[in-house]
Amino acid sequence: MIAVENLHFAYDNEPVLRGIDLEVKRGEILAILGPNGCGKSTLLRLLRGVLTPAEGRVLWQGRDAVRLGRKAMARLAAVVPQSMQAPFPYPVREMVAMGRYAHQSGFLGSTSADRKAVEKALAVTDILHLGKRPVTDLSGGELQRVLLARALAQETPVLLLDEATSHLDLDHRLEIAELLVRLNREQGTTVVQVSHDLDLAAETSHRILLLAADGTPTALGSPTEVFTPSNLRQVFRVEVKVESNPYTGAPRAYPVRRGNAWQQKPPRIHLFCGGGSGGELLRRLHLAGGEITVGPLNRGDYDQVLASVFELETALEEPFCPISAATLQTARGLCRQAEALVVAPTVWGPGNLASLELAREALSRRIPVLLVDPSAERDYTGGRAWEMLQAIHAAGGRVVPDTEAVLDLLKDKPWESNDR
Repeated sequence: MIAVENLHFAYDNEPVLRGIDLEVKRGEILAILGPNGCGKSTLLRLLRGVLTPAEGRVLWQGRDAVRLGRKAMARLAAVVPQSMQAPFPYPVREMVAMGRYAHQSGFLGSTSADRKAVEKALAVTDILHLGKRPVTDLSGGELQRVLLARALAQETPVLLLDEATSHLDLDHRLEIAELLVRLNREQGTTVVQVSHDLDLAAETSHRILLLAADGTPTALGSPTEVFTPSNLRQVFRVEVKVESNPYTGAPRAYPVRRGNAWQQKPPRIHLFCGGGSGGELLRRLHLAGGEITVGPLNRGDYDQVLASVFELETALEEPFCPISAATLQTARGLCRQAEALVVAPTVWGPGNLASLELAREALSRRIPVLLVDPSAERDYTGGRAWEMLQAIHAAGGRVVPDTEAVLDLLKDKPWESNDR
């Protein structure tokens, strides 16, 4: 019904979604899950044709979404937004009646079919008694049910929900979930829902699209196929245990409490980063209790600012200046005091190649070096940085995929087996 082909999108040249290929099947419930900022709500707007893809396209029964008119799209899909502020004190019934826009000619006004659809939508969302109340007087949960009722009154074959149950209490959240399942089963309504409620999504969805933090698809399939400890850990960066709900058989995810990564004296770690590449590493290592040093970094660099907030010892250079011999010597001293070195997934240029030299020197002294997701695509030195990274790897540097893997390895204290 809806085909998404090689979809890419960016805000101000900052990529948000990358390489989404997806077919939303007629009559299915599809949930879109992922961490904050991964592009879930953006994907819904692209499905509606409100945004234009940077690459790829969205097709509704073969028609490009961005070329469909507003009224044509309103006949195909109704939207329940994440939240909204009511700008005017419309009575609830009038707000819900706005969902009939796509079915009205503009000259004839509302019909008996319109009024019947509105009354039914008010009833199934449990707001019939609020019909005359101004929407500006409602609680957040009540207003959310009004928005859902407006979408139901629209009577479209597709419902697009952006965290539509996030403001509801448990009772109404379960009622709405049951209503969506019933609409899907009895009327064949196709539902695409963005959610942060993993367990409820697993209970109600036929398939789940799991997005990583950078907007790339991690998994697409049935809840059982998608809800694996590996997938959920990769996306949400927490350890989880997945079990089956004993009443429904749907998978349920239980986060495992993070303990201190190090039970005794925290290790001393030196981090090579820059341009924001070390942000997550700095935060997670700091929270885990690690003793961290950083650099060389230029003053004002995002990672330098973060290190300053955490009061971390840093080999510091002035803005827009090449790394001086004095700063390099400071960084070398910090490396000599470290029990392990971590190289963030940094963009490499002539100005920061010296960091890789320091990493190679440390490895020759049998100090463990962890290379986080090294890639030739981040090399802007004509291949020199990539050659150095490969040489470090060949000499014993450990390649790890992400921050979680760094924490796991450091917890095992790889330096204790080395002769320092």
